[in-house]
Amino acid sequence: MVDTNMIAFDGFGAEYVTFASALTSDDEGKIVKVSDSKTVAAAGDGEVFHGITVKVESDGAVTTQIKGYVEIAYTGVTDPTIGYDKLAGDASAGVKVDATNGREYLVLYVDTTTKTVGFML
Repeated sequence: MVDTNMIAFDGFGAEYVTFASALTSDDEGKIVKVSDSKTVAAAGDGEVFHGITVKVESDGAVTTQIKGYVEIAYTGVTDPTIGYDKLAGDASAGVKVDATNGREYLVLYVDTTTKTVGFML
């Protein structure tokens, strides 16, 4: 049997876009939504998100991953399930399972100990 600790999806299908934003470097690795023309902002609790910040420059340029595999913290009492699951933003700029407001993503990895979910944007 293959040791699943040796399996990684990092970088698979990744596509990046640069947007303008008022975000800071503290927002790197957090979910965002397209908030205005060519602009992103933090996605809030229960909101649909469009990507994850990769790098925030001092001039306000934000490199955002909009496609491909990502791993991010999740919250809530319901753990994501492998396969297609509906995810939305949570109050801490991560994600949560949200059958009502969430968008469906292909979940490939769930760690219930560290509360980390890996999925395809």
